Amino acid sequence: MKRIFIFTAICLIPLALVCKTSPDTVLIKNATIVPVTEQPIHPGDLLIKGGKIARIGKGIPSPEGAAVIDASGMSVYPGFIDAYTHFGLVEISSIASTIDTNEMGKMNPELKVAWAINPHSVHFATNRINGTTTALVAPSGGTFSGITALVKMDGWSIDEMLINDEAASIINFPMTPRETRASRLSKQKKAKIDITAKIVEKIKKYLTDARRYHELKTLSKEKGGFPPPGMNAKYEGLKPVLEGKMPVILSVEKAKDIKLAIKFAKEEKLKVIFRGCAQGYKVADKIARAKIPVIIDSLYTGPVDPEEAYDAQWTNVSIMVKAGVTICFSSGGYVGVGKDLPYHAARAVAFGLKHEDALKALTINPAKMFGIDNRLGSLEVGKDADLFVTTGDPLDARSVVKYLFINGKRVNLDNWWETQYKKWKSRPLK
Repeated sequence: MKRIFIFTAICLIPLALVCKTSPDTVLIKNATIVPVTEQPIHPGDLLIKGGKIARIGKGIPSPEGAAVIDASGMSVYPGFIDAYTHFGLVEISSIASTIDTNEMGKMNPELKVAWAINPHSVHFATNRINGTTTALVAPSGGTFSGITALVKMDGWSIDEMLINDEAASIINFPMTPRETRASRLSKQKKAKIDITAKIVEKIKKYLTDARRYHELKTLSKEKGGFPPPGMNAKYEGLKPVLEGKMPVILSVEKAKDIKLAIKFAKEEKLKVIFRGCAQGYKVADKIARAKIPVIIDSLYTGPVDPEEAYDAQWTNVSIMVKAGVTICFSSGGYVGVGKDLPYHAARAVAFGLKHEDALKALTINPAKMFGIDNRLGSLEVGKDADLFVTTGDPLDARSVVKYLFINGKRVNLDNWWETQYKKWKSRPLK
């Protein structure tokens, strides 16, 4: 009996050691806490419990069983939100069979991109290494591309990753092509402008038909006397858009297209978000008055027109913000450069945007834009513990993210690029 007791006690020792710390409870101590919506706390502590932020302050005692991270000299930020991506839809852009961004046909407003996302895509791991924890995954192609999804950047299944599978609808608003010096005096210029107007009219007619469909359904139900129209999945997909419950993302670049899109949004009474707005600086006051938020596209591009200043694309951001436009940043759908999201913001800072405004454009602004600011976008008690610990300013390329948490769970920062780097660095020289 005595031997059995001793044997049992020995077996329980490893179990006790395993249970000593709880992966559910983490205390980050001695860091600079940057809530974004409030002043930083230095030095400060942050307690994660049950996937949520449980406490923020100074001198927080360590709960029994908590894993403790001494973050002296480091800073804690809320996870960044990439406001427009194709993560999980593209693996190798040069191989068509690995691309699932669009469906056949021009009118697909009912299709949910969440159905196509691959949760095990290598791009989720490679693009979260600089602090991105949430992404808007968007379809493309056609006139009505479908419905975007907000996902967290880690999970075994899409159900585990999903925040909202109906975050916004995509309408590919016609854009006037970028001009070159050679094409400026092209005879086709006027024809392109006419085509743009015609496409807008087709979009408006499609929305009118969808409204009529829903009106007839309602009348048939309330008044009776005639059967409802036949089921139309495409018009059904537009119902939350027409009711103003789901925002619509319109891609626009040039000033005249932006003005046309503002008019379109007002006439159709849609809740609109602009994406791009490369010439937003020319009509920033009009965008601000219309209260339309803007998703900044990739800033790894030059001016829209040849006669613009070399820095027009970058100063554009600060000019819009100063005019009162709410902006957020995105990697622009380029899956290979999602890791550079904070550096797009840094480029805007270098050309006039305030640092604090840049941080808000990576966190709380997109959270408000997509209606998830009750869960994400800032470090506040009760919000999801989606955050990261970094050695310095996250907009500085020299800073390194040491710890990243999604839903309070520490996420492995290993990724394909780092694996390849280590592999080839250790190759034999002879």
